[in-house]
Amino acid sequence: MAVVREAEFGSNDLYTGKGYAEAHPGWHDEDAGTKAAKIAKIVRDNNVTCRTIVDIGCGVGGVLNALLEHDIFRDSTAVGYDIAPYAITAAKLRERDNLRFHCGDFSHTSENYDLLLCIDVFEHIDDYMGFLRRIRGRAKYYVFHIPLDMTILGVLRGLPLQRRKEVGHLHYFDQTTALATLRDTGFEIIDNQYTRMEDFLHVHPEWRTAKSTLAMAGRQLVRSIAGEDLSVRVLGGASLMVLAS
Repeated sequence: MAVVREAEFGSNDLYTGKGYAEAHPGWHDEDAGTKAAKIAKIVRDNNVTCRTIVDIGCGVGGVLNALLEHDIFRDSTAVGYDIAPYAITAAKLRERDNLRFHCGDFSHTSENYDLLLCIDVFEHIDDYMGFLRRIRGRAKYYVFHIPLDMTILGVLRGLPLQRRKEVGHLHYFDQTTALATLRDTGFEIIDNQYTRMEDFLHVHPEWRTAKSTLAMAGRQLVRSIAGEDLSVRVLGGASLMVLAS
């Protein structure tokens, strides 16, 4: 998770101040390798070529750092932007010839890229549709990663409010509303793929509880009988990776 534009949070300094860094000192960097692999997969599956990449809301830079290790991005150059000084200070330790980071608002630049990454970002932004319209036209292709907090089981368990308190989500989506939001703000959907909770177990052994194991087995059963869309809509346990133009 990372955030892009301070002004869109008004007086909320959760991200630019110490609040988020103190609550999440690793800035979710442990998930970066898995997210990068999923980004590389959706790009590769659709034969997209990207020589220049920007990650807006890059956090501590783990996604870009891992992404450039994939064969399809070996010849690419990448830039990360984030408004959080704490995150960019950490990200700059990863800089090299083909990777740079800047503390600032990407929308204040005039740069254009082959691929723009927006990974777990716009659900944190007050005016999320205005934000999406502002970044449209700044790249040839876009990859979004969107948490799917709005599920039947999630609503019954109070998951949206939990996400609001723990990680600052202000908006909540299922697959259909996430894709509709992108279409309504001018993006053309090329492909969308789920990232499952199970994909992150190797970096989150604490998730391997009896309760979570039972939940994963239930999702797998429903998925095998009724398909993944229905499984995610009812039981959750997934986010959405979207490739758009």
